[in-house]
Amino acid sequence: MSTLKKGESKPSYHHGDLRNTLVQIGTEMLIESGEASLSLRKIAQQAGVSHNAPYQHFPDKNALLAAIAEDGFRLLGEAMDMATYDLTEDTSLERLIAVGRAYVAFAIGHPSHLQLMFGTSFKDEYPRLMESAHRTLGKLIQIVGEIGVEGGLNDENIHDVSSVVWMTLHGMSAILNADKLPPYIRQERTQEALVERFIGLICKGLLR
Repeated sequence: MSTLKKGESKPSYHHGDLRNTLVQIGTEMLIESGEASLSLRKIAQQAGVSHNAPYQHFPDKNALLAAIAEDGFRLLGEAMDMATYDLTEDTSLERLIAVGRAYVAFAIGHPSHLQLMFGTSFKDEYPRLMESAHRTLGKLIQIVGEIGVEGGLNDENIHDVSSVVWMTLHGMSAILNADKLPPYIRQERTQEALVERFIGLICKGLLR
């Protein structure tokens, strides 16, 4: 299932794929008008089904938002996987930098998704959302673990190091999205160059 872009036609309900259609339309509404604009009744209307039909899949609006957030983690995970293909230097550090670039690019390209994925307060109620989030963010943990095997971390906990990397990427994404990065830090560097520099600094301090 792909995310709709502005200008694309709205999906219609067919072949029993109502759940995915509702998620796609909900994502479109989220991008265009924000979370407050979403309602199951409006989405049903755009899908061309009765206003009761969405309740077969989502008991309420929060359940739909959780499904959209879950799909966001799936899309982020796919972007992270794609980033590691065809690397010139296939080392763990290069993979981490590539994944970091993909994370920041996704965050900047999908700010509405990102806010929903990390800003919701109902995650524990939706196991599929939690599973999707853990699977995607687990990719960072795996690569940091590989760096530890290759270079040897300075007796640091892999999960702690992964958290530092993730918080750096997430914070950088938020600052770039808000266009609040000071010029003396940016120095006309691209977001890709910034990711490489900051991840490199983290790993340099942690490797033996």
